[in-house]
Amino acid sequence: MIEELKLLGLTDGEIKVYLALLKLGPATNSPIARNTGLQSSTVYYCLNSLIEKGFVSYIKKGDRKHFSPLNPEDILDVLSRKESELQQQKQRIKKAIPQLKQHQNVTQIRNTAEVYEGFQGFQATFTEILRTLKRGDKYEAFVIEQALDEPKRLKLLFMRHNKMLKEKGIKLRLLAPERMRSVFEKLYGKHFLKTYQNVRYTKEKTPVGITVYKDTVVTNIEENGRPISFKLTNNKLADSYREYFNAVWERAKP
Repeated sequence: MIEELKLLGLTDGEIKVYLALLKLGPATNSPIARNTGLQSSTVYYCLNSLIEKGFVSYIKKGDRKHFSPLNPEDILDVLSRKESELQQQKQRIKKAIPQLKQHQNVTQIRNTAEVYEGFQGFQATFTEILRTLKRGDKYEAFVIEQALDEPKRLKLLFMRHNKMLKEKGIKLRLLAPERMRSVFEKLYGKHFLKTYQNVRYTKEKTPVGITVYKDTVVTNIEENGRPISFKLTNNKLADSYREYFNAVWERAKP
């Protein structure tokens, strides 16, 4: 229940206050503070924030505000409003992108280096590929080695990415160590591999976790269980990796 409320954008303090109001019913600041163990000033701040988010309302009796919680059955209505607001914001940003690009200095982005940390950063590198490449484009990758007991979110990310590539008409060639053949077949199944992936296996020693598209090379590593991605934009580097990939690809086996 707590995690679900966090998904709605509520903080720990706001959740405590909202749950207290559900238990107490209409109440002033002081009973809520006693029930939650939070300082009165913190409760006041949380109540104002909850009002803005639509989870609390109030009426004034004399000089005091009496706060009431949103009926849990009405939470879906709050989500619908948020979705509507997000769509409006998305459309506004979409219209602003061409204007922002006019300010972009293209000469300054030909050779760049960026670092992405954590799973969200790792995921962002795949989103960038889908955004950058168009129908008919292709790119290459030395696969990220996987294990049968790794977190499911990595497997789901790869499956979703490969399906979206097929939908957009983008071709991906994958090179994997021969030892990964059985792992991939168990993780994804032969049907998925045949339908959504073009992978070859090699006994040669090759780099792992390297993706090459257009003039960009992304290197993915793991440090203390946390993914780190290095994105380098340089034509000469990308061409060098692509040339090596093509040479090994010709000798590799499906």
